Amino acid sequence: GMNFGYASSPLLHEGRLILQVLHGRLTDDPSYIVAFDALTGKVVWRQERPTDAVAESPDAYTTPALLEHGGKSQIVISGGDYVTGHDPLSGREVWRAGGLNPERRGNYRVVGSPFVVGDMIYAPTRKRPLLALRAGGTGEVTDSHLVWKWEGAGAPDVPTPVSDGKYFYMVDDKGLVTCLSAPAGTVVWGPERTALGTVSASPILADGKVYFINENAVTTVLAAGPRFEALATNELDGSYTLSSPAVSGSRLFLRTGTHLYCIVSE
Repeated sequence: GMNFGYASSPLLHEGRLILQVLHGRLTDDPSYIVAFDALTGKVVWRQERPTDAVAESPDAYTTPALLEHGGKSQIVISGGDYVTGHDPLSGREVWRAGGLNPERRGNYRVVGSPFVVGDMIYAPTRKRPLLALRAGGTGEVTDSHLVWKWEGAGAPDVPTPVSDGKYFYMVDDKGLVTCLSAPAGTVVWGPERTALGTVSASPILADGKVYFINENAVTTVLAAGPRFEALATNELDGSYTLSSPAVSGSRLFLRTGTHLYCIVSE
């Protein structure tokens, strides 16, 4: 029921595998969130997620995020014109924020996933606006919990931004990188042109650096912090690459269209 097929990753939380199915472009079936027992695969709960989004805008290719706040866990879902928080024990919706698609356009499918840093929830949409929300609300929180929103240049369509809570890094689909203040949403530097071309993979933060990879398997490494500083550019195999980098311990993993690379420091 989705224009480009299912692309959300599951979230594993306390023995439950939580998936979202946000669609509407090619189906009349309602969107929903579902939790499976991670050992048996049995459905623990299933909760419909209503939306009034139109045309392609109900579709979302995002991945759920985990929020820990006030001693409780919540599952954050983004898409269908809304960001919502859910009780992981039942799927019940705890809060809802609009604003992802303020003009109610029909082409606002969302690809970049929400993510949580401390008490802040960041939710990209189709380039802009990008929302920063404060955790802790119940019911309708569109205005009450909006901390800032980004409506300028450099916002992503496909890549999910990354933040350490102080700085917020985003790359648009053409490889322009921008750094914002994570608490305030003001520009620290950028947009800056790097060696990147078209980008679909999300950046990652590790070892005081921000790592990017473009669709031609070319990586760019920037210093994390208040100054734009390109540290390295490396060409891999030139294959069509959509996967985001990953880190485990001191190892960096890069998956291109033809190879899986593991990189360690000498």
